[in-house]
Amino acid sequence: MTLEAVREATDLRGTRGADGADVIRRAARVLVVDSEPVVRHGLRALLTAEPDLAPAGEAASPRDALMAAERSRPDAIVVDIEFGRDERPGLDLVRALLERCRGTKVLVLTGCRDRDSMMRTVRLGVHGYLRKGADTAEIVRALRAVLRGEGVFDPGTAGAGPLQVLREPDPVPAPGPDLCKTSLLTDRENQVLRLLAVGMSNREIGTRLRISEATVKFHVRNLRDKLEVRRRTEIVYTAARQGIV
Repeated sequence: MTLEAVREATDLRGTRGADGADVIRRAARVLVVDSEPVVRHGLRALLTAEPDLAPAGEAASPRDALMAAERSRPDAIVVDIEFGRDERPGLDLVRALLERCRGTKVLVLTGCRDRDSMMRTVRLGVHGYLRKGADTAEIVRALRAVLRGEGVFDPGTAGAGPLQVLREPDPVPAPGPDLCKTSLLTDRENQVLRLLAVGMSNREIGTRLRISEATVKFHVRNLRDKLEVRRRTEIVYTAARQGIV
């Protein structure tokens, strides 16, 4: 059996279907990047214990992280932005991961509580941002959410929620409101946009607006197209910069 076959077999987890029959699904593969061995080992054990998640490897430095990500092509990457006392290598790493690993979800899990660091990280386009104070259940929920395409941001970081963070001024002056794009949004899309801005998931938005989750996804897709962004997490950022929300 080849190495790839062994890896694929390891990543298959059994579950039971509605008829009671065994169903085999591929677990989402997660790469862990952190300079602290105890954190890497803890996250690896956490992933192994979950039926729908599996470790795809680990790395302790930005260089090793890029090599591991390009080699294993994980579904998600949990990464700390702190490597030593300088955050720049971590931010550069996140930027490189987002550029080189298209389709891979990036969840930042860091002990850094600085608001400016969070702002810079979110603006790079990460799919989620959590503090290391989060419990294991919260980390698992966040991973599952980003794998579903939802954004997860810790509102307790420096007292800033995602919308507040995204509305902070950029070093480069932001453009004024794009009235053409604003007028293109329907009333329902504006409602969905406002709820995205406070960090609601598709399911929560559907419950609030009394529409199906599939309908919410349809509106989110329209918002991406109209605002000319690729990721869900960029919708609120772009809308806030343009004065739409």
